[in-house]
Amino acid sequence: MAKRDGTVDLRIKRTQKSIKNAFYELIEEEGFDHISVKDITERAMISRNTFYLHYSDKFDLLNKICDELVFKLFLGVGKQLRRETRKLRVDTYGAASVIKMGIKTIEEDREAYRILLTSSGSDLLTQKLQQGIRRALDLISSDIEGISEYSLQYIISGTCGIIKYHVTHESSNLADEAYRFAEIHFGGLIEALQESKRNGVSK
Repeated sequence: MAKRDGTVDLRIKRTQKSIKNAFYELIEEEGFDHISVKDITERAMISRNTFYLHYSDKFDLLNKICDELVFKLFLGVGKQLRRETRKLRVDTYGAASVIKMGIKTIEEDREAYRILLTSSGSDLLTQKLQQGIRRALDLISSDIEGISEYSLQYIISGTCGIIKYHVTHESSNLADEAYRFAEIHFGGLIEALQESKRNGVSK
């Protein structure tokens, strides 16, 4: 499916885009449980054989779409987080800039997020977002010993909730609220990181 240089053929990209667009339309119209591969191929105007060249079934399609969205989001957020870390900006302003990068990345796939986070029959994207946030927090677990499991779960579920709210409300402008959101939502986490940093310097 990929060329020798690692790039994906343009025809493959177009086919996958057609499949995904058909999938989104059908999920919004019928719900995930009620659609079939036949429905997807007819809407995308491709053969079943073509579909099976890319995905084993509708569950594989959903799983790969969710993985792509989450990977893209955390790639962008991770890059911004490393920039802020290099600036030694472990504070609310740094957290706000990371949030803004996350919003920017989500905006590029806003419709996909909206459909997958509100469709009946599947909460896979929510699960994968929660798992991704959890893994990110685990990477800094040694620096946030002052944060309880309750607080971590609050951060995880709250972040997923605000993503869903943002993509389902056209009037939502989370970028303007990024600093306030970071202050309220990540205040305890930032405080724990700063405390860890101070303790490290004092040793």
